[in-house]
Amino acid sequence: MVQPVADDAGGAEGGAPVIDADAFNRFEAAGWEARAGSYGFLSPMTQRVGGTVLAAAGVGPGRQVLDVGSGPGDLAAAAADLGADTVGMDVAPSMVRRAATAHPSIPFRIGSFEAIPVGPATVDAVVGNFVFNHVGRPEAALAEARRVLRPGGWLALSTWDAPRRNRLLGILLDAIAEAGAPAPDRLPAGPTNFRTDEELRDLFARAGFAEVGISHLQFQAPVASAGELWDGILESAVRIPPLVIHQPPDVRARIREAFDRLAAAYRRPDGSLAIPVAVQVTRGRRT
Repeated sequence: MVQPVADDAGGAEGGAPVIDADAFNRFEAAGWEARAGSYGFLSPMTQRVGGTVLAAAGVGPGRQVLDVGSGPGDLAAAAADLGADTVGMDVAPSMVRRAATAHPSIPFRIGSFEAIPVGPATVDAVVGNFVFNHVGRPEAALAEARRVLRPGGWLALSTWDAPRRNRLLGILLDAIAEAGAPAPDRLPAGPTNFRTDEELRDLFARAGFAEVGISHLQFQAPVASAGELWDGILESAVRIPPLVIHQPPDVRARIREAFDRLAAAYRRPDGSLAIPVAVQVTRGRRT
């Protein structure tokens, strides 16, 4: 069985691993630093979620908005298009450079969700698109978001839903489990990345947020082939690829065989795939 490690789509099952949050954060930062040029596969999917995140945070003209984990800058740019005064932030310098090049009118800076380089009560909204599952101390991140928000301001974060519903990543995770692939030693354990609605509500409430609510998005992602999905995930994700590439050749072959079989369930008549995507968007208001 796969060892209980956190991944890009979900977290530990069957036991709580010992977590070194600093090691987890270093691994994540290094991984995203290396992914700035290859994140394009996931961008069309994550962009479809951005509008819901911004609406949940009440982003609009004249609002001061901080995009934490801004990556290539798509969410920050969408906020700016709505008339918001937007700043983007990411732990990976290469992501910051990519975003600044793509969106020169928006300021982007290097910074951690767990230690936001912004003064208290200075922004109207904090938003993050698929960043919450990449922080080693989620409680600290939520506390920081609350600290920088003005009273009445909203935090809105998107996260991948359970792998059984979010097949974009779930197909490969299921294939890894089916192949009996152990987690490599070099992959540091992290917090649970998939959370139920109840767990998300509890985290936000314990951080002091009010009016916590969760919306669900479901859509289909068109992918040309199983090979494109395989390559796209291995090139765009951070914590899933080591579960595949650091396996012995026979284990990797078993993973690929299971992956191709599972992906075939979503094949369309023209040979392409229609992959179900499922996302949670959680919001809370700073009182």
